[in-house]
Amino acid sequence: MSPSLVRAVRWGAIAAAVIAYPVLAHYSAASAAAAKVPSLGVAVSLTPPLAILAWLTWRSTGLLGMLLLCAGMSLVLWGSWGALERNFGWVYFIQHAGTNVLLAALFGVSLTHGRDPLCTRLAEAVRGSLGSEVVRYTRQVTRAWALFFVGMSLVSAGLFWFGSIEAWSVFANFLSLPLVLLMFVAEHLVRLHKLPHLEQHSIMESILAFRRTPKVCPGAATRPR
Repeated sequence: MSPSLVRAVRWGAIAAAVIAYPVLAHYSAASAAAAKVPSLGVAVSLTPPLAILAWLTWRSTGLLGMLLLCAGMSLVLWGSWGALERNFGWVYFIQHAGTNVLLAALFGVSLTHGRDPLCTRLAEAVRGSLGSEVVRYTRQVTRAWALFFVGMSLVSAGLFWFGSIEAWSVFANFLSLPLVLLMFVAEHLVRLHKLPHLEQHSIMESILAFRRTPKVCPGAATRPR
């Protein structure tokens, strides 16, 4: 197979998974299947963390240790399968709210003393040296993203605790990604207004550049604000 065909198949599979997973998750959590086929809910809710564990095992240099960890996790899941079938909604909730909490922490911690804001690092990876106006703006954007993910986790918790499982599932499975995309669009429009003369770059360019950028040491001095 040609490299271009391999890339097309890979991205097609990713797109299919992105579409199929929330539909299957909603079906298993908020329909009659939740009571009739609880094992489906457990399997679907555990798919993302187990996929991450498999990927880490594949990429790990300490393969034996990771295989032992996988074996231990398999025993835990086997022993607790019945409890998971009765409470798999919690796995969904922890997965969704926990992801948003971790993202909020990722952006928020980068605002602390001794670190460069995450969005500043992204901008530097694409644009190189930044002017003071851009530095101030990217710091504000980093704060906005941190607050956005805090808000997402609070809404998730509120709906899970005080709303119906159907309402929570619609928010978690069908609205979360569009809201993130809407946040990107809103930030882009604000940037065009505040920094109209700044050269524009795509989100993908920022991500690819950031992956090639070494991590900033926590103790490194910050730039002047």
